[in-house]
Amino acid sequence: MNYVPQLKYASQEQIEQLHGYGVEILKRFGMRVEDPEIRKMLCENGCTEKGDRVYFCDDLIEKTIKNQKKQVVMTSTTGSKLEMEIGKTFSHSTGGAPWIADLKSGKRRNGQLTDLIDTIRVMNQCPELDLPCALVYPSEVPSAISQLKQTATMFEYSKKPIYGPGISLASNAKYIVELFKLYGGSDLEKNPIGMVGISPESPLFLPKEITNTMAHIIKAGIPTSVLAAPMGGLTSPLTIAGTVAQSHAEILAFAAVAYLMNPNCVLFYGSRTFFANMKNGQSILGLPETGISSALAVQLATYCGFMTDVYGLSCTSCSMDEQAGYEKMINAFLPAIAGATLVTGFGSTASVMCCSLSQLVLDNEILAMIRKAKRGFEFDEDILGFEALDYVVNDHETFLEQEHTIEYLQKNEIFVPSIGFDSVWADWIKCGETPLNERAADRALDLIEKDELVPQDAAITAEVEKILAAAEKELL
Repeated sequence: MNYVPQLKYASQEQIEQLHGYGVEILKRFGMRVEDPEIRKMLCENGCTEKGDRVYFCDDLIEKTIKNQKKQVVMTSTTGSKLEMEIGKTFSHSTGGAPWIADLKSGKRRNGQLTDLIDTIRVMNQCPELDLPCALVYPSEVPSAISQLKQTATMFEYSKKPIYGPGISLASNAKYIVELFKLYGGSDLEKNPIGMVGISPESPLFLPKEITNTMAHIIKAGIPTSVLAAPMGGLTSPLTIAGTVAQSHAEILAFAAVAYLMNPNCVLFYGSRTFFANMKNGQSILGLPETGISSALAVQLATYCGFMTDVYGLSCTSCSMDEQAGYEKMINAFLPAIAGATLVTGFGSTASVMCCSLSQLVLDNEILAMIRKAKRGFEFDEDILGFEALDYVVNDHETFLEQEHTIEYLQKNEIFVPSIGFDSVWADWIKCGETPLNERAADRALDLIEKDELVPQDAAITAEVEKILAAAEKELL
């Protein structure tokens, strides 16, 4: 039997207790729900209301949890498939960074539509990146249609299933649904070609704009990550356990509303537990608490039967330096080993406020190492190399000439970096002592050149233009 290592921050009894606390929050403090129609729907299913707060009942929460999907198969516009399920770990990039680090100068600047396209093309060529997001906001696109334009651009250039932008505008959501159906067909539950994220607000609030957005996305059957994002000490209790418990409550409340809207829609437990520098009140994502809380949230979500989506390859560092490396490694390694379905943050720096093409290349290497660490072990005489050992001991041969050595080299038994240096100092001098960030920038440019553009169907392009034109007419 193959043994896969798994991190557990809490015992089974403690996880059951933590789940109970999350449920207790919804029963004792309730959720502020702005839309009276949503409050009415919840009350018709056993909840109670007082003013604009809804107090949840055990029965609805239990039905919601029991209904969660434990796997989903997504298909890209080019036909590639991604089979996600609890227990397997995948990755997606950060979404919506306002800035990008220029490849030549390294200085940050506002992102442009051309930058968004370049990032997608690099992500197409990163084997460890499974779901590309719209990594950078195109600053020249009006904010009223930005989420829609990002989605259209991703569908045009991505060769993988997409993770659309976090959607907060119902006006964009209805047009985004049209794009998903244009590329994936009318039945998105049977043929999901990507997913999106939607966020409740902390603490314990579902604005009408968000439930209106949910109505478009959830009813259409588009897989959705519930991006609950409490910030310890500011919008949630300061402790890791308190923040995770509140996030759990917010996700359960969102999931219950989604269940009543469309029980067939796939949901991801998108815990975004943030912690601040309490000296200035700024959220920073390089703290180890990011990875620790994400790992605990994964354990809690898995107990409830949710697929998960957590940070992540995140860092506080504002440059591609040693700090970015160690922050990203610990904050991605912990939830990945805990069994996260999706780990995010790929390509980001500066607490996901900035991104770069070079960082995509570097994060591809980090995630490859993490996936190697997650590989399980089986033990038998072939794996242990008894036959090779016999030839070496008794026939005076060497391990280099054994078939066993060749076989397991081909099976990637020993990690081979794609961008990192893996030789000795003399070879370092021969290769020009080029810094890692420069090599990563060169690799990113190579990947863009290798990414062959997929010819677009003229009929689909025309329909996309109609959708965008209609949105611009209504919203601008």
